[in-house]
Amino acid sequence: MEVSLSKEQQRVYEWLNDDLSLPVFADAYKGAAILKNQKPAGYVSFVAHAGRDLMNRLASTVAGIKSERVQYQQHIEKLQGDWQEEWRFSNELSPEVAEKGHLIPINVCQRISTLINEHKSGRMRSSEADGLFFSTFLEYTDKDKIPKNLIAEWKAAKDWFLKHAHLRGKPFQEKTDNDLVKHFNCLENYLYIAASSQYDRLKDLNEILDATNQ
Repeated sequence: MEVSLSKEQQRVYEWLNDDLSLPVFADAYKGAAILKNQKPAGYVSFVAHAGRDLMNRLASTVAGIKSERVQYQQHIEKLQGDWQEEWRFSNELSPEVAEKGHLIPINVCQRISTLINEHKSGRMRSSEADGLFFSTFLEYTDKDKIPKNLIAEWKAAKDWFLKHAHLRGKPFQEKTDNDLVKHFNCLENYLYIAASSQYDRLKDLNEILDATNQ
């Protein structure tokens, strides 16, 4: 059965699909919006996954910024090949070794250092990406002028999606559905603002500011 989108949701879909020529993002958004309402089995992870990708990749794709991910698996596999079992922590270590540690070769230290540096850079890119949507679509050319409450709301939604985008051993808590609706509505609000005319953008942004300041 075909499920119709609301007028606002349809505008967001058309903006993604037609105005930005990004049908993959458009379909991901539409599917997530439908799943949020229908709530089929496993819908939380599917919606969270789409929400995460929209928040992480939409603005960088439009801005032409290549999103580089830290290749943790490759780093660990290289470390695993060099790692010696004798360096592993054990309760059976002598007091002298436990105090002074092991002498680890410089090439292994360098691999660990590279992994840490790339992880730090990845965290910095993630932090900068929080403001990229606002500068790309909402005309905040100076990231320092983006209202802090808007960034905080955006980041809270993104963090929630990241935590719920993958399957876990235990079922989600009962309040998960309410949180999903809240955070996905947050994303939809900003997508709709971005898809609207400049006048409507400012009007809707002011309404969000008023609501978050209450």
